[in-house]
Amino acid sequence: MKNLPNGTADPGGPRPLPWLCAGGVLLVLAGLLVHLSGADPAWMLRVHAGAPSALSSMFWSVTTVMGLGSCAVICVLAVDRGAGRVAALLPPVFLLGGVLTHAVKWLLAVPRPAGSALAPQLHVIGSAFRGAVSMPSGHALTAAAAAALVCLALPGRRPLAMLLVGAAAGCIAWSRVVVGAHWPSDVLVGAGLGLLAVAACLAGWERGPGRRLHAALVRRIAAPTGQRWVAVAELAAAAVLLEERTGYPAGVPTVVVLAIMACASAAWRWRAARDPRATRTLRDAPAERS
Repeated sequence: MKNLPNGTADPGGPRPLPWLCAGGVLLVLAGLLVHLSGADPAWMLRVHAGAPSALSSMFWSVTTVMGLGSCAVICVLAVDRGAGRVAALLPPVFLLGGVLTHAVKWLLAVPRPAGSALAPQLHVIGSAFRGAVSMPSGHALTAAAAAALVCLALPGRRPLAMLLVGAAAGCIAWSRVVVGAHWPSDVLVGAGLGLLAVAACLAGWERGPGRRLHAALVRRIAAPTGQRWVAVAELAAAAVLLEERTGYPAGVPTVVVLAIMACASAAWRWRAARDPRATRTLRDAPAERS
């Protein structure tokens, strides 16, 4: 195990920054290539060649709801069991991700599939989104960024666990094509921007000019009072998720499960804050194994 410039512990494993940058750039370039080559419509028609079954519609609805911001917040906070490092990265990552998403949507104004001439040939699952805000996919960006943050929080960054997290994020991102909300290029670019957002925050916020502020925030979050505030944030995310109109009625199981998970995590965190030794034990566990 080694220490980062701000004094926080790095759990080891592959160096994340080069991989995040390389993966993000490749995905963005691939998405732009698909978009500029005009391959989106043919790819979309292949995906929507047949009407989905009831079971398939439910699966993709449950999966696509996982790309909501509140769902990502719940999942990321659930894996940061008191260390504070990933929880401290969450605000700048999602702020930067939001700026990238909406700025590119506004600049490019690409029509969504359901708002194009292809609409009659699509089997849309859930609500049909028709605005000219298709590129990039916000769900894909959120899924990729959340997956990267979860991997950073995994003890030792075990390859199998990281592979499973990445596969889940890929499934969430691809669900946007299956439900008819986005073109394939939107998903590729969105996922790439999500990885680049995490890379930028790692480079500038955790290890660059903002490292002192980040280190101070990590210490505050790791303290008992900070853990109580994180518990409040988890409950707030659950409340937002329960009130949110997802556009996918069949995705209700995801909402219920994640809301329960957020409440359980908040309860554990609040209880652990009463006994700092409990939080310290979990926080130091990766160091003992490395």
